[in-house]
Amino acid sequence: MYDTTTRRGFLAAGAAVSVALAGCSSDTSIDPDAIDSGDRPALGDEDAPVTLTVFEDFACPSCRQFKTQMTPAIVEQYVDPGDIRYLHADFPIPVDDTWSYAVAGAARAVFEEAGNDAFWDFASAIYDHQNNYTYDAIETVADEVAGLGAVARDAAENDSYREYLDDERSLGERWGVRGTPSVFINDEQADLNELGSEIEEGLQSA
Repeated sequence: MYDTTTRRGFLAAGAAVSVALAGCSSDTSIDPDAIDSGDRPALGDEDAPVTLTVFEDFACPSCRQFKTQMTPAIVEQYVDPGDIRYLHADFPIPVDDTWSYAVAGAARAVFEEAGNDAFWDFASAIYDHQNNYTYDAIETVADEVAGLGAVARDAAENDSYREYLDDERSLGERWGVRGTPSVFINDEQADLNELGSEIEEGLQSA
């Protein structure tokens, strides 16, 4: 039986945060293995028993709350010990016609040019500017985390990854995503209000 005694802090914190995640709004065949193709930002062991896929829109306030408050706890409690493989997926609703695509495109450019770690650093730090996104902010953050300010700004300003992001959105729609953040535990969409307990259930049944 899976030992949940060390997870109580996460479960309590998760309940408090998840209740506040109203989400930003906008039958499915899901293959959780296919999404982890090696060409996607990911954290954790490839052989982890549970895959957590999170669809985000960088202009969504609820996504910022999830990334800054829930993700660190998930990484510490489940990813680092090897229990969960955490995947990022883009779902530009768009909450904002410009920044939903521009920030996601910049993040993708950082990922392609500098790799996985740089992506996660950028994806976390850029949320600090969500209330006032600018191309200058994108350039500054990308420069700080990867020395790629000009590259990220160019991708954002020129909508370089529009086709990729539209494909990501279509993928999310096929999975049944209707708002962000949307979290899937393997092939099942999670209830954000019950995320901690649903992760535990997924681990117990893995």
